[in-house]
This record gives sequence, structure tokens and C-alpha cells, in this order.
Amino acid sequence: MLSNFRSFAQSPLALVIIVLLVLAFAIALPSSGGIFTGSGDAVVTVGPERISQRELSSAFNGEVRRLQDQDSSITAEQARAEGLGEQVLQQQITLAAFAARARELGLEVSNQAIVREVADIPAFLNPVTGEFDRDAMTAALRRVGMSEDQFADNIEGDLLRTQLIATLAGLSGSPDQMAQTRYLVAEERRRVTGLVIDASTADEIADPTDEELQTFIEETPGQNGQPLFTRPEFRAFTLVRLQLQDFIRDVAIDETFLRDTYEYERSTGRLGTPAIRSFAQLNTQDEATAQAAAERLSAGEAPAAIAAALGLGAPLIQEDVQVGDIPDSQLAEAVFGMAAEESAAIEGRFAWSAVLVTAAEEAFIPSFEEERDRLQTSAAQAQATDDLYDAVERFETARADGAILEVAAETAGVPLEIYQPLALNSIDEDLGFDGARYQSLAPELLPAAFDSVEGFAIDLRTFNDTDFFTLRVDSIVPSRPFELEEIRDQAESRWRSIQVDTQLRARAEDALAQLEAGDDIELVSLTTGGRTETSTLQRGQTAGAFSQLAMSTAFNMSVGDTDMLQVGEGTYLLMTLNEIIPADIADASDLEMDGISSTIDAQLGDDVLQATRDYLVREYGITDESVDARLFSLAIGETDPNAPR
Repeated sequence: MLSNFRSFAQSPLALVIIVLLVLAFAIALPSSGGIFTGSGDAVVTVGPERISQRELSSAFNGEVRRLQDQDSSITAEQARAEGLGEQVLQQQITLAAFAARARELGLEVSNQAIVREVADIPAFLNPVTGEFDRDAMTAALRRVGMSEDQFADNIEGDLLRTQLIATLAGLSGSPDQMAQTRYLVAEERRRVTGLVIDASTADEIADPTDEELQTFIEETPGQNGQPLFTRPEFRAFTLVRLQLQDFIRDVAIDETFLRDTYEYERSTGRLGTPAIRSFAQLNTQDEATAQAAAERLSAGEAPAAIAAALGLGAPLIQEDVQVGDIPDSQLAEAVFGMAAEESAAIEGRFAWSAVLVTAAEEAFIPSFEEERDRLQTSAAQAQATDDLYDAVERFETARADGAILEVAAETAGVPLEIYQPLALNSIDEDLGFDGARYQSLAPELLPAAFDSVEGFAIDLRTFNDTDFFTLRVDSIVPSRPFELEEIRDQAESRWRSIQVDTQLRARAEDALAQLEAGDDIELVSLTTGGRTETSTLQRGQTAGAFSQLAMSTAFNMSVGDTDMLQVGEGTYLLMTLNEIIPADIADASDLEMDGISSTIDAQLGDDVLQATRDYLVREYGITDESVDARLFSLAIGETDPNAPR
């Protein structure tokens, strides 16, 4: 996990926060407790370690935020539906298992170890003083919603696991012979000659008779067990859609309402961006000292140096705070009245302070005209949603009173859509395909039509997240084999392809027999047709007719062997292995061998760690029954804690 911290630390903001927290921990490391030790019931207990609901929730929410950084449209609900909760749980169980075994082995973490781990990261230093600042650490902790003890446990657990994992991974050091063998295998080459027989060499195929085509249509199987040339089932249906977009078109919003909404958002701070200040603060005993410190700040002297000279406490450094983040309202008002690089002596509610504003960003409030389109869209959508639900209520009330779809739609004031027979993929009976129709119907609505009983309208269902629909299947046209005249061109094309493939397979088998009898491949190419190719390739390389499949086959052949492969419909490759060209270890550079050894070590280390993880989970008896399903559901934010996992 420390490696994850380092990756996360590529972000300057994240790095500053993490570093300050770690250094704070180095000041006062608790003597006991682990990363998974928490109060209350545990979601799962792994040996001496407990994964609490709070800890699992924090890990899950962190993963959701990471996904949202990549795609802001992802919701926690979608992440749960994709199984993220279970993945995070398994990750936490793995971490707990390693932490448990590390503690059982007596591994410990010292304050000095933590300091050494983080001291080389520049962002751990206060950007103004160049030294650690505990007040800034406390503020950073508060911003990420974590206590000092929580973070201390996290770092201690990480270092414990790192010690154990490093020991395990160190067991996987590979001997030099393994790297040498891998080099020799990777660099070995094979010279192969191939005879390609494809459709370009096929004899002319006579036209099929109607009887041949009809038999072909009826008997050629498709992937679903039905004849290949089967006309799909079609269904005609009546559809009623209540769509939010239809109601938005008719919404008119009063100008006064838009202006009132704008004023409300402006007055409540929901509009624009707030003012932000970064500043250094020196708390003093009196006004005179505050004035003296402010003058020295104005002259460019470092806050820490001033504090030392005047016998003051360590300077408080605040970064990117809003006015509400400063507890002292008098101090906040004065600071936010100052500009960047300005210093002043300020009398707060509790004491005097000398303040240097290091950065200032004023609040930005867009005008009504700039916000009008957004306000109009938002208000129109809200009004349209109300209108949509009113229409749904009228529609459902009419149906409850016995109205058919046509009457209920008229009562609700929504359109009625009547579709002539369509297949599940939205093609019509003339086999015509309309892309817009497919996008409109196929994803959600047509499957419902094909799951419905003829003559009965289904219950109202939701689709597109905001809309509703119902439909009634009016008629069903059963599936059947195509008649010859309906499918003649397609059937004949497919029939010819099969005839050509059959002819070429027979020719390839004849060529194989000749090659196995010892005939020269060039001579065979003259008698059977086709062209020859020769290449010398390593594993994984391809060229011309020699695909990955062909070369994989070649590296399992002996010199003089011949094999036949079908590399495409109507394309066959007769391949002979001419020569095996071994690699010479003397050609390998030290850099190459070091890289191969590192790769092998990493792979063996991964295997060792995975095996250890599996062993520990078994030893601690962790199964599905070990997990408190209710607490697990609550931790990942499921609304129904009793829902089955």
C-alpha cells in the first residue's frame, strides 16, 4: 500500500496532505493497535485483525472517488452493481491477513522507520517555512476526515505488511540458469517454408440448381440450431412512451422565477466560486508585538525566523481556506480584506496576530445573464418532471378504470406509436434496417415486446432512467425458413463459398500427402496450385502467411515435419519446418540478462505472495460465512442491508 501512497503522491495537493499526516504520526506513534482495529462490530475478523464497517466504507468510498476522477459520470450505485464492494472487501481481507501474520511474527515499526520512509519527499516540508508544521497537519487531517490515530494505524499497518511482503518476495530470487533458459527460448529462431492454397487457385464452380439451393437453405445449420437461412420472428405492437424530453419542449418558465432563483443561489453561496486565502499567522501577546512582527513579515523575513526572534509559537500556515474555515470571525474578516503579499497586525476575538497573506483569490459571482440558460434548463427540467409524473398518474388512473392503451394515452395527453411487424433487431418484414429506429427501440423496448403475451398490455416500466413505457403486442409473425426467391443471392454466395472451401481442403490434403511422401514443396506447388513463402522467425513474430497460430505450431514441430492449417475460410497453409536456429548465450548483454532476471523475480514474487495470501485466508478460516452481510451492505451504502450478497 505504501507503493500506492507513492503513486497517489504524484498529485501535489494529495502529496502535501499525505506527507503532513505521516510526519504528524512520526511525532506520536501509538504503541498498539493496527490498521484494522476498530470499535464496534467487525464486517469480518481475520485472525487478530478486525475490518470494521467504518474502515470498509472508507476504502469503498475511496475507490469510488478514484473511478470518478477517471469518469465523473460513474455513481456509487453503478460501482456496487459492477461488484466493486466485493473487490474492495477482498482487498481489505488480503491486507488484514498480511498484517495479522506480521504481528504474529513479532514484526514492529519504529518512529524512526516512518521518518526514514517519508523524509525524502519534498512535499513533507511546509512550503513557507521549509519545516514541519503541526497546525497545518491538523488542518489537513480535518480536510480528509481522518483522525491522527486512524492515520497512524494505517501507516503502521502498511509498514508491517511491507516488512512481511519484502521477506516473502525475497524468497523468490531466481538462479541465473532460469534467466539464461528464458533468453535461449526467446531468441531461438525457426526457418519455415509454407505452401498457401487459397481461393485464387480454385477451379470454377458450376451454377447450382434450384433444387440444390433449396436443399442447402433448408439443411444448412446456423449457430442457434435453426437453419442458417431462417426468417426471424416479427411482432407488431402498440407503444406508449412518456418521455421527459417531450414535456420539456412545452415548458415555459416565468422570468421573475428565474431571477428569484438566481438571487437565492447567490445569497446562499451556491453560485460561482468563493473567495480563498492562503496566509501565515503569528499569534502574539499584545498589539505592539503584532505590529513588529507584521513589519518584519512585510520586509520579507520568514515567519519561522520571526517567531524564533520574538519568542512566539510556531507560525500557523493556512492554504486555500474559505472565510468559514477560520474559527475567529474577526480574524477571518480582516484576512479576507487583505490582498496577496499584504501583511498586517490584526486583533482577533481572542488575541492579536501578525498575518502575511501569501495568495488571494477573490470570489466570482456570475451575472444573471451568464446563468440564465442554466437556470432556464434546470427550472424547465424540474417543471417537466412534475408534468411527466402528472401524466403518468392520469395514464395509470385511466388504465385502472379499464381503459385500453389508446384511451389511456389520449387521457394522459401522450402520443400513441403503432409499429408494423419488426424483428428483435428492429429489421422490418422487407429486411430493411433503420439505424434511428434501432437506437430508439432495440436496446430496451423490443426485448420487452418479445417477452410479452399477444393482446395484453404490460405494466408501465421505466427506461432511460427518466422515462416510462408500456406496450401491447398486436400480432406475431412466426419464424420460418426463407423461400428460395427471398434469399437466392445470399444463399448462392454462401453455397459457393462452401464449395470452394471443400475443393481447396481436398487439394490441401492431397498436397500434404505428397509432402509427407517426401516430394519437394516447390514441385507440389506446381501440381496442386498455390504459392510458397519462407521466413525465419522467433516466437511471437509473424510474417506473411505465417500467423501467430502458424508460428505457435512451428515451435512445436521437429525439423522435417509438415503440418496443414486452415488459416481462414478457403485458405490453407502447408508448412514444413526446415531448420531450428538456437540462440547463443554469449550474444546476450548484461543489461538484457538483468532485465530478464528482474522479470522472473517479480513473477516468482507475485506467485509467492498470492500463494501466501491464499494460505493465510485458509488458515484464518475466512469464507463467505465469515462476513457480516448486513454490515457489509451498510459499509458500501446499499439501501437494503438485508439484500443477499
